[in-house]
Amino acid sequence: MRPLDHALAYLANGWPLFPCRASETIDDRTGEILAPKTPLTSNGLRAATKNERIVREWWSRTPDAMIGIPTGKATGVWVLDLDRKPGVGDGHDWLEDMESANEPLPHTGRATTMGGGTHLFFRHVDGIRNRGGLGVAVDVRGDGGYVIAPGSVAGDGRSYEWIDGCGPEHIADAPQWLLDLVTPPPVREYSPSDYTYQPGKNAVYVEHAFEAELRNLATTPQGARGYQLNASAFSVGQLVGAGALSRADAEAELYNAAVACGVAGKDGERETRAKIKRGMDAGERQPRQIPEPDHANDNTRLVDVKRMIANGLAKGMKPKDADKPEAVEAQSEVSEESIQTSDSPPIAATPYEWKDPSTLPRREFAFGNHYIRKYVSVTVSPGGLGKTSNSIVETLSMTSGKILTGTKPDTRLRVWLFNAEDPRDEMERRIQAAAKHYNLGPKDINGHLFLDTGREQELVVAVDDKRGVKIQVPIVEAIVEQIQRFGIDVMIVDPFVSTHQVNENDNGAIDKVAKLWAQIADQTNCSIDVVHHLRKVSDREATVEDARGAVSLIGAARSVRVLNRMSDDQAAEAGIERAERFSYFYITQGKANLTKMDHRADWRKLESVALGNGTGVKRPQDHAGVVTEWKWPSAEDSVGEVTSEQIERIKRTIAAGDHKHHEAADNWVGKVVAYELHLDLAIKADKARVKRLVRAWIEDGILTIVNRRCPVKRENKDFVEVAA
Repeated sequence: MRPLDHALAYLANGWPLFPCRASETIDDRTGEILAPKTPLTSNGLRAATKNERIVREWWSRTPDAMIGIPTGKATGVWVLDLDRKPGVGDGHDWLEDMESANEPLPHTGRATTMGGGTHLFFRHVDGIRNRGGLGVAVDVRGDGGYVIAPGSVAGDGRSYEWIDGCGPEHIADAPQWLLDLVTPPPVREYSPSDYTYQPGKNAVYVEHAFEAELRNLATTPQGARGYQLNASAFSVGQLVGAGALSRADAEAELYNAAVACGVAGKDGERETRAKIKRGMDAGERQPRQIPEPDHANDNTRLVDVKRMIANGLAKGMKPKDADKPEAVEAQSEVSEESIQTSDSPPIAATPYEWKDPSTLPRREFAFGNHYIRKYVSVTVSPGGLGKTSNSIVETLSMTSGKILTGTKPDTRLRVWLFNAEDPRDEMERRIQAAAKHYNLGPKDINGHLFLDTGREQELVVAVDDKRGVKIQVPIVEAIVEQIQRFGIDVMIVDPFVSTHQVNENDNGAIDKVAKLWAQIADQTNCSIDVVHHLRKVSDREATVEDARGAVSLIGAARSVRVLNRMSDDQAAEAGIERAERFSYFYITQGKANLTKMDHRADWRKLESVALGNGTGVKRPQDHAGVVTEWKWPSAEDSVGEVTSEQIERIKRTIAAGDHKHHEAADNWVGKVVAYELHLDLAIKADKARVKRLVRAWIEDGILTIVNRRCPVKRENKDFVEVAA
């Protein structure tokens, strides 16, 4: 059956639906990577309809689209989503444990997913919302969520299918034990006399509640972002209404989380802030009751801190100081029971011994000044720019030992390239296109390049298990083992966000993940480069401060570089057509702790390379972008664009009159150049060319700048004259 046939069958069942992407695409306008299973409609799951005419029109435009079905009241069903996540967990194991502890689930609608998981369909119950983390690899799809319907096929051939005998006609009620897990507890009527919150009295609860809402919003996928923004704003507004949070701080952090999930980029700043305001206003009208703080395990109170400091002073008292009056007085304030002796304190000061600087080991730079052994470096880039292609070319330069983009490694290196976004065949196309462009062969790659993708195995080193950051020990040990076994010199991980499942706006959590990667690099003598996304910036150059999420990742890195696309102004100055500028980008250092900071821009150009894997019109060959080195046009290049006869005529005109150096002047020297070369100064590219030519002739000594009295302004001005 065609996807449309399945869609029409669901309409006959009374279910609204909407089309979803079957393959990963890139938004031509924003450069955002749009993942499979995300809605093709502009307003996500809210576009779901039962109108057959609209459905037929959708699938006539995208015949291979997958079918999205909103869960909750709209369809009368909710879904228990069991995933299989290598290195993280299997939701089926969770269900098996729960059934053993309670009772087996009833016979109900069941479907297999494209990732090897299972969707279990149950009749809708009021109060069941879309949520994640019910268990390891277990999510709930209720009000505010959606699932891909069985019968849908992804672009890579994987599909969703009803299990025989468990179709939509078999959907049953969930057992009470499962409903108790997925429905919120009844809300107790708020009585002001029960408890009045005092600011700062239960900061731990408030902080955790606030961070949980920010994390939920920041990690919400497309299709549910608008709903989650309103829900999170309402929840945070309840904390503000209770006097536990500052309204201004809450609005600012909610907006940052909205930027992180992409809803701010889609709706715009004005609409996003308006939604936050409406949600918080509603929440403030229903203040949350903050529970009484539990001081049983709280050792941050002033009395406890004083006791800790007194104990530390007593332990550090040397015997020779014991007879001093101040020592006796200090000891008298500390009970004998509180003084605990230990031969190995948890933290110890290590005396430094003088070293001959000439004997210290040199820092090991694996490749250029960015890839450093024992350290983590970061490459920050917007989506769709060419960061993956750039990493591939640098990888091939390291594995072959050849200069491809201006940098030569001291020796051939073994590189492990882990791309969590693209499938293997796409990575292979890009690698072989680059090898073809640079005339590389098997001997330049085999045995030195290692390639893996997130489509085949997940590289998640840390997760948030609701109690804090939990390190995925088997994954970390496996990474270290593979680096050690194959002698990996450089590991490139693209992107960083795919290596963890913690709130990327949580500085503390990101700091732990970043330092974990730094420990891996240090202990394996490997250079690890993590590729990180930028926040969306307007028409300006992005800097390291524009890196998405918490800043602690940047703080933990020893080298950070930023990739930027060529701007309109730069294209005009370089003499490149505006439409062609999207093939050019440049790399600048944003942080260099171990080397001198270098703000020089290294320019790159994406060239399209044919792979030769097709013939004719029906089976055209594929093309892949390959990063190449590109040099900014020099002054000499500019001079070479003008004939000697034209230069002589320009010199004679300049010598015959007064012509100022500043372009705002009525008698700007550039007007002479433009007139002779038939250029229009109203056109940005033409004006940029004129300025380059004037600058080049001054640098080459053909023209000179003379500061002298202006006969009109009656003050000194810079004039351009023909050099003697």
